[in-house]
Amino acid sequence: MQSLTVPTLVAVISMVSIACGGAQSAPVASVPGGPKTDRLVMALPGPSEESNETRHLNQPQVWQLRPMFEYVLGMDAKTGKMIPELATEWKLEPDGQSFRFKLRQGVKFHNDTGEFTAADIKFTWEDFTQDDSAHGQAIQFKKGVARIEVMSDYEAVIQLTEPDGNFLHALGEAEGGMEVVGKASAAKQGAPSLQAQPYAGTGPYQYVGRQQGTHVRYKRVPYQHWKTTPDFNEFEFRFIKEGSTRLAGLLTGELHLATLPEDLMIEATKQGMKTLRGQVPGLRTFMRAHCCNYLDPKDPSKGMKYPDSPLWDVRVRRALNKAINRDELNKAFFGGKGENIINNHFHPTRPGWNPDWEKRYQDEYGFDQAKARALLAEAGYSAAKPLETNIFPTSLPQYAGAEDVAESIAGYWRSVGVKVNLTPMDQAEYERQRRGDLFQNLYALVGTSSDLFIAQVYTGLAGGRSLTGSKVVDPKVDALVDTVYKTLDEERQDRIWRQVGDAIFPLHQTINLFWLPAEIMVNPKYVDDWVFPGAITGTWTHVQNIKATR
Repeated sequence: MQSLTVPTLVAVISMVSIACGGAQSAPVASVPGGPKTDRLVMALPGPSEESNETRHLNQPQVWQLRPMFEYVLGMDAKTGKMIPELATEWKLEPDGQSFRFKLRQGVKFHNDTGEFTAADIKFTWEDFTQDDSAHGQAIQFKKGVARIEVMSDYEAVIQLTEPDGNFLHALGEAEGGMEVVGKASAAKQGAPSLQAQPYAGTGPYQYVGRQQGTHVRYKRVPYQHWKTTPDFNEFEFRFIKEGSTRLAGLLTGELHLATLPEDLMIEATKQGMKTLRGQVPGLRTFMRAHCCNYLDPKDPSKGMKYPDSPLWDVRVRRALNKAINRDELNKAFFGGKGENIINNHFHPTRPGWNPDWEKRYQDEYGFDQAKARALLAEAGYSAAKPLETNIFPTSLPQYAGAEDVAESIAGYWRSVGVKVNLTPMDQAEYERQRRGDLFQNLYALVGTSSDLFIAQVYTGLAGGRSLTGSKVVDPKVDALVDTVYKTLDEERQDRIWRQVGDAIFPLHQTINLFWLPAEIMVNPKYVDDWVFPGAITGTWTHVQNIKATR
């Protein structure tokens, strides 16, 4: 995407009220010394799926409902550490696979639907594990939790089927694992839909409404929230695909925060806008292969689901990695801010890191189109019989310019003789086919901040915790991840994670790209600061922390 000229900006700005999709401009607050807008509007590309039912959203999509929900365990926005939220205390029971939680008293559910108790945790678990649940943690909670015992209104024991080293993270805000919903509100209102509001939450903002494809809106609760009082009376996620439209809205004050591609960030900075950055490393982008699953993921001996997919051949996957000039991509789309992913999901700040991977990176993944062509030739491809594959060019809410990145990667692949088909489709259709394991030869760009545990579910089977998604599956890796899930000792976890990383490094399960700073542009006339981790899948969390310029 080219930088906008001043005349182009003027033209775009003049049309911004029309282009922003019909949602009204935020009214100006009249309270002296208060925020300069009553409704704070954050603009970003919309989620691939919209829903008001949390059990039908996986972690990368649930950010659209996060302002209204809280978790049993929270995440510190500055450090990324686990902290009390709806639970004030927790401990592992003597059996080694049950957790006892003391719960916070006096927490209200929205819309006068009662007070939070242990029964709501049990109800949420039962809701998330229904047979039709599409939530990213549904299998984890279904397989891993034996039962939840309500000991009293403010005490619960969650008994696991086996020791689980990731359970507390899976339950809490760090993974977007269990957005606690109100049992009483569910009984009162019936199942949520895009036309009907979600089950009540306990967060500092409560749901107001949504216009599909355009926005979802919240309002500050009308009472003293136990945790915090947001500066702004209303908060809105507005879904705008075009970066130029988001920039124009930011400059006019129609929008107050917006994700922008690198070239438009430079333009915005020139116009007086400010960049805010997440506090905890975690955001990254890569391409996930949809291709290589088994007829029965629990029993690989029964054979492959798509045995003719060219992506089963590791030489092909390695060639596609080596065909990409990451330095060019980084400079063109991320202003050189990206850090190469050496081994996907692993980082020197995370468990299991092996410095030897850095020494081997250039040979295994580094840019070398001659080697890429040689690998393709070894795999049986030539000018007369080219490798053919597909790319789904999608926009991502985690960062701007994703479609341009995907098209550039297609260009690198074509330069080594690959026939690449760009296959645009509706996001909902992509999710339908992904969940049904219907893709057999396709790459799609990903933006995520997931930790090691959930990342392995996302790109592998992870001990059978994810049985869909048509990804590159390896039984050895799956067995190791299953072992680390069952390990509670952190030192032993670290050793097993290194074994996982050693096994993954030569597999080329994904097209490794970059660790990225979680950045958003703000109009400083309205927004002074925002402390958010940026390391939670979905990236845009802790919106109650956004501080108004006064």
